[in-house]
Amino acid sequence: MFGITDAHAEDSTRGEQEENPVYKSKMSSTKEKRPASPGLAQPTTKHQKLDKKFNSSRASSYNDSNVHFKQSQEIINNERDFNYSDNQEINVENTRLCKSYTNTNIEGHQTDNIGNIRLKELRIILEDIKHINIKYDNKKRMKKFPTLWEVEKILAKKVVRGVPTYLIKWKNWNSEYNTWEPISNLVNCADILEKFEKNILQLIDRFKKKAKFYPTNSDIEKFINSLNRRGETLTSLEINAIDVNIRKYFRQRGMNNKLGQIIKHDILRTLIIDLRKKQLQSLKEWETEMNIITKDKPIIQVENVVDLELAPQDFYYIEDYLPGNGVIIPDDPPIGCECKTCNSKTNCCFAHDNGSCPYTSTYKVRVPPGTPIYECNKRCSCDINCFNRVVQRGSEMKFCIFRTANGRGWGVKTLKSIKKGCFVTQYVGEVITNEEAEKRGKEYDVAGRTYLFDLDYNEIEGECPYTVDAAVYGNISHFINHSCDPNLAVYGVWIDCLDPNLPKLALFTTRDIKQNEEITFDYMCQSSKNSENSIKQNMSMKDNFDIYMNIKFQEKLELRPDTPESDLSNNKTLCKCGAENCRRLNYFSQIYCTNIQTGISYVNI
Repeated sequence: MFGITDAHAEDSTRGEQEENPVYKSKMSSTKEKRPASPGLAQPTTKHQKLDKKFNSSRASSYNDSNVHFKQSQEIINNERDFNYSDNQEINVENTRLCKSYTNTNIEGHQTDNIGNIRLKELRIILEDIKHINIKYDNKKRMKKFPTLWEVEKILAKKVVRGVPTYLIKWKNWNSEYNTWEPISNLVNCADILEKFEKNILQLIDRFKKKAKFYPTNSDIEKFINSLNRRGETLTSLEINAIDVNIRKYFRQRGMNNKLGQIIKHDILRTLIIDLRKKQLQSLKEWETEMNIITKDKPIIQVENVVDLELAPQDFYYIEDYLPGNGVIIPDDPPIGCECKTCNSKTNCCFAHDNGSCPYTSTYKVRVPPGTPIYECNKRCSCDINCFNRVVQRGSEMKFCIFRTANGRGWGVKTLKSIKKGCFVTQYVGEVITNEEAEKRGKEYDVAGRTYLFDLDYNEIEGECPYTVDAAVYGNISHFINHSCDPNLAVYGVWIDCLDPNLPKLALFTTRDIKQNEEITFDYMCQSSKNSENSIKQNMSMKDNFDIYMNIKFQEKLELRPDTPESDLSNNKTLCKCGAENCRRLNYFSQIYCTNIQTGISYVNI
């Protein structure tokens, strides 16, 4: 607040007139000059009004003495009376005011006829320019806010890329201004939307009754398959004004078969869209649950644009082995290295069993598949950043569990490129005894699939004491598909559990993997026990095994490139991996155990 002197304040602001106790003469109405109250405080006393009409006897005394105008000012800390001639620390406003008084004194010396001086108060509230601009910007932004229009009626509905869109007739606007609006733009009109959707359902029920069209789950599945063959996905479904077409159909008395077929397809699309909403919610909840368990190591996304498969209801995500009945997994290693900094020259844990250094300085595997890997454990002196701690640090990958389009069920792809030799994930599940594995294997044969994996590295006399079953309990490896040309290999790794019969199963990349490429491993030949020579030997054994199997089924099946899948027996399936060296005939429905030592799977014949 600033004090100012205003020569034109006579018409706008007037203070109360009061007779000056010093000068007894009456005030006359002349031009006025007055100060405004200084500072921000409201003055508590009235300003004295001084009569400028002096007597001749007083004029001499006026000329000989200084006239001091006193002004009362309220200050927050205390109240003081300041004399202009004595006070040198007066504020800028009062200084300016006193200068105007001095000019008045000079004029008083020059004339004897001076009108009454009226002290007046003018209070002006000034705003900071910064805040004024903000308010102005706010006003400008308010002008950008969308105008709200009132919906009078919903005329039609269509679905564009899965988004419901409505043709709106706006209140107090002609039909030429009707527009298609997504459902997100329609607010505070739930009753109108509900009424319109109810009318559409009534029209659809009326059409179903007329056309005797009651689609089943089989009809929906066939329609989805036809969409996939045409290159359409569940995210690109569109429905063009089904209610308009139904009304047109009834106006033509059901004689337009082509229009009827269009309506049937739109009804199927409508059912799929409704089911799709439930599916997306199910998949999102599953995705969230898995990432909470993994703590984003790895990060997992879920995607299905192929069919309406929901999240699996009989699968439970775990991160490590789950001991089954009669199985104890020790986690207290008896020994550990004393290296302060582990490297290839120190006597580290990997030297166990005359082993060589398994990892590079960039944490990539350097030994061939089948080589036992001993990582540093909890008894070792090194910290978690040791280069010999790879599997135990977890996976830093970003995966997507997706629904395959060629009938292979769920698959896993990487959302970022991976270099050769990187650790990807562990194969985990419920660890069961050999006897339990035999029992479950027969049950899985009937179902046509299995997730049994023998821990046979220390196999004695052809018997494997433990097997990993990932059918119900598992991690992302549960969804990794088979390939005859895989990009992953399985390694036996020992960390805190040094029992030779209970290694961890670690999957490492065998080549560089591109972004969005599916990750796979060979169900028939996971790894070998020793070096490259052993790998070649085991591959030869596997080839002989495949030849034997082909001869065994040659009388029942002659496999040709154009052999349809439906012509195969229930116990044999075509391999759909798509690799150039694909074996084309799989016996996965008969496999109940996969051997990580020899790479040969046991098959019931």
